[in-house]
Amino acid sequence: MPSHARPVQPPQRQPGTGRYTYRAKTPARPAAAGNAEHEKLVHALGVHRQLLTHAASSIRTLTAARNDLIAQAVEDGLPLATISAVTGENQRAVRTIALAYDDLHLSGLTRQAQLEALKAKSQELAAAERHRGQIVERREALIVKALRAHVCDDLELASLTGLTPEHIRRFSRGTARPSGH
Repeated sequence: MPSHARPVQPPQRQPGTGRYTYRAKTPARPAAAGNAEHEKLVHALGVHRQLLTHAASSIRTLTAARNDLIAQAVEDGLPLATISAVTGENQRAVRTIALAYDDLHLSGLTRQAQLEALKAKSQELAAAERHRGQIVERREALIVKALRAHVCDDLELASLTGLTPEHIRRFSRGTARPSGH
């Protein structure tokens, strides 16, 4: 071994907790007011994430029920154009939905009863989609607020919202950023 070479020492290990420690290189938050605002935003974003999950589940359930009605209506002989007009789906989508169902039998329902059920379920689905849109808008406003107030960075917001950091960065365009970003 040459005299100028030093022995290799093993890397220093920090005591492990088994948990990931978030280590962003951002300026520290002000202790009192910033922490309270941070906690408030974290809570609000968590609530919105739950609301979005619930809304998505509701939309899936309503879509499945509406698709069942569409398939049954096609099986019962209602014209695709009529179903399309009532549901707001194009005729190709109506046909595709109907082809996904096998082993349907005639329901015996009147044309009017089927159209009313389709219309009601389509309106419920549209209302659920509008509700989800409102939740998304409120979440986006919270993200922008957090970025402007510098209480969370992109990665923390991505973690809190379930979005990707790239998606969060799109929100941050045009938003005043702390130095270092």
